[in-house]
Amino acid sequence: MIEKLKKHSLLIKIILAIILGVCIGVYFPQSISTFFIEISDFLQKLIGFLVPLIVIGFVVSGISALKNSSGKLLSLALVLSYTFMVIGAVGSYFVSKNFFPMLLGTQSIDAGDFEFKCNPHFNINIPPLMDVTTAIILAFIIGIGISKIKSNHLRNLFDEFHDIVDLTVQKVMIPIIPIYIVGVFAKISSKGKIINVLFNFSKLIAVVICMHIVILLFQYTVAAIVSRKNVFKLLKNVIPAYVTSLATQSSVAVIPFSIECAENNGVSKKIANFILPLCSTIHLTGSAISITANVVAVLMLNNAEISFGKVFPFILMLGIIMVAAPGVPCGTIFAIIPLLQSSLGFTEGMIGMMVALHVAQDGFGTACNVTGDGSIAVITERVNNKYFEKAS
Repeated sequence: MIEKLKKHSLLIKIILAIILGVCIGVYFPQSISTFFIEISDFLQKLIGFLVPLIVIGFVVSGISALKNSSGKLLSLALVLSYTFMVIGAVGSYFVSKNFFPMLLGTQSIDAGDFEFKCNPHFNINIPPLMDVTTAIILAFIIGIGISKIKSNHLRNLFDEFHDIVDLTVQKVMIPIIPIYIVGVFAKISSKGKIINVLFNFSKLIAVVICMHIVILLFQYTVAAIVSRKNVFKLLKNVIPAYVTSLATQSSVAVIPFSIECAENNGVSKKIANFILPLCSTIHLTGSAISITANVVAVLMLNNAEISFGKVFPFILMLGIIMVAAPGVPCGTIFAIIPLLQSSLGFTEGMIGMMVALHVAQDGFGTACNVTGDGSIAVITERVNNKYFEKAS
């Protein structure tokens, strides 16, 4: 029993952090909530500073270890990610169009209900050295370059940098995640309005979550067939990553947990170090499903056209625009605002409704993204062992 508790200690801490955060936001004075919110905001800045370093440290080490197959695996990961996103979004469109009319009725929401304003007692700015997109591209260039020129000196240098980053993750990032989660849920519950929206739109959100579950079953069924493993064992091993990403609402911040879960599913360290940081920015199937469903809901509430011919081009662009969206809570929705305006003609009010809906369910989309990353890692591991390594 004690060994099982130790094995799932992080998961237990995260669940307790969620409960504590909700209690602080609902029952404690606002001054207490504000304190934890400010701590959480500071920790978010610290995590944002570490994320590009994690991407470079893990991706470069992973790519350079793959030697001649790195380019092929990159292409495979891109194809799988985009394919899963399009399939998920198209399915979301048809399900939403058929089920939402009976669920939405004439309800509407105000994005201003989600604002939480306070005067910070301290404000420490920790700007990252670069954004996530730059880090990914730089990691590709360095990693593939090392594997092509076969530089042992550079490989050893970045392996040591990986060890430093990994140590920082283990000793700094993982311990502060539960504290960060307390502040996140104190902030959400203190607003009050989000609870009302979650209640009023619970049926809509339930449909979206069901679609997340279906796409995850589909992805892991494909992974199980390719890898010849048990689909339910694969899903069981990624539960910690799902819960953690649900709480943090950030795909990138959960990279260390995703890698650990992938390794529990039999993915080698070199593949996990390469695929999971990469997929955290290019594979966003859960977010694609949520955003497509929200688009249909907003269009319905505004009596606008919802034809497939109008929405499908948006879906195709959505899978591209979301790539390397900021690795922060609700980053994807802000990344696609220009697309909503140019492709679907969203007004400022419709965008406000879109943001509000997305905030209410962003954690579930992120959790689906992160959990789905593991299926791509399993598929990539099998394909690499069976075809690419033999070819090289």
